[in-house]
Amino acid sequence: MSHINKKRLPSTRMNDFSFVSVVDYLQQIQGENVGAGFEVNQFLCGNTVSGAGYLGGVYSPTQNRIYLCPYGQSSVAIWHYINCDTGAVVAYTHGFGTTIITGAYYGGVYSPTQNRIYFTPYSISLAAQWHYLDCNTGMVVAYTHGFGTSTPGLAYISGAYSPIQNRIYFAPYGISATAQWHYVDCNTGAIVAYTHGTGIAMASSYYSGVYSPTQDRVYFMPFAQSTSANWHYVDCATGAIVAYTHGATAAANAYAGGAYSPNQNRIYLAPRGQAPSAQWHYIDCNTGAVVAYTHGATAVANAYAGAVYSPTQNRIFFVPINQSDSGVWHYLDCNTGAVVAYARKVTVLVSAYVGGVYSPTQNRIYLMPYQQSNQTYWHYIQEFSNSKVSPSLMASAMFNKL
Repeated sequence: MSHINKKRLPSTRMNDFSFVSVVDYLQQIQGENVGAGFEVNQFLCGNTVSGAGYLGGVYSPTQNRIYLCPYGQSSVAIWHYINCDTGAVVAYTHGFGTTIITGAYYGGVYSPTQNRIYFTPYSISLAAQWHYLDCNTGMVVAYTHGFGTSTPGLAYISGAYSPIQNRIYFAPYGISATAQWHYVDCNTGAIVAYTHGTGIAMASSYYSGVYSPTQDRVYFMPFAQSTSANWHYVDCATGAIVAYTHGATAAANAYAGGAYSPNQNRIYLAPRGQAPSAQWHYIDCNTGAVVAYTHGATAVANAYAGAVYSPTQNRIFFVPINQSDSGVWHYLDCNTGAVVAYARKVTVLVSAYVGGVYSPTQNRIYLMPYQQSNQTYWHYIQEFSNSKVSPSLMASAMFNKL
């Protein structure tokens, strides 16, 4: 990727920018916030929400909102977003009443050229129509994907945007052993089936995806696939699914999501089944190697589901699911590569959160409520920083997912 005569920061499309300048921009902000600190805060939900309400969320830069991805809430006539101007949780009527099945969606991905959020089809993958959020109007729109009701159930968990191709690749979960997977063509809005040729024989292989800008790849995060010799990425130059031998010693259902660290040019995988193991893993985007590192943390089984990059502190915060009611949570210090434990100091349910979203106008990471959804209070990580962070950067393919 050439960086000559490019502008400093990317648009949400991530075209015509300098990666070196992005790193310089982030390092300047981080230099201004050394020792600034953070805190886990509670805030009033103020709405009636179903149990296991949401799985993941996506930031809408044109509206300055975070839309929650409906799971337990999907069959309810009202869904919710977070207004990042006020911090309020706002209910909206999606227009399909109670006709959408429970457990419909698991994560979502922003399409910058269409200004849409595509919810990732999970239980609803068996239905003839799926849904996206039109960020121009705030309306939920049903679309016929063209594959009838033949798609396996629990098909996908989140995914990632491929900016040069202008596609959204869904991360294969229940569909992983099927011969064809799907992407969204963001030029046309069509759902396109493609033959991946991986030879995967198991379901539940992958959980979300992370875009590597220096390689122009989408890495799928290994869930059930973690114990297999090969993992997979999308070569976004060709659209091919590429198997690579990772060489890692990984537990069953090892990872659930991940986050990109631009200063290090690494993707850190969010430890789920791998959490109690002595070593966790990252992908070195300079070489493509999977690297084991000794973290030194005390984490419970299935500790985390999702990870969020903090641009002001140069940290990756892991999102607590089974770790949520433990006394300490963890982040990755991207300056040193160390995993750091911190006290949460709030009352949180077990299996509270899945995924998180950074709000650039507030310098907050909102945790997306799963079992916490029907509680009075939800939580965010507040960074004590006054730095202004580019919304277009944080809404780009590098950061805006699950």
